[in-house]
Amino acid sequence: MAKTFTYEVTKHIGTIAESGSMTTELNVISFNGAEPKFDLRRWRVINGERKMQKGITFSAEELSALQGLLNSMEDING
Repeated sequence: MAKTFTYEVTKHIGTIAESGSMTTELNVISFNGAEPKFDLRRWRVINGERKMQKGITFSAEELSALQGLLNSMEDING
């Protein structure tokens, strides 16, 4: 028997990009009742309902490591 997939967005941190019916957002999400994690993913509105698209989840430690890497980067436009 297939297990039911559930999720709860516990905190919306921010929207990174918007294009038509698609947004890229950083949220805190609990999957299947587990400890919430930071979640960076695209969302699409289809027939008035938000649908998850591809994304990646981070623990607090992983997100902190990513923040350190981003802060240490040279100017990405240069």
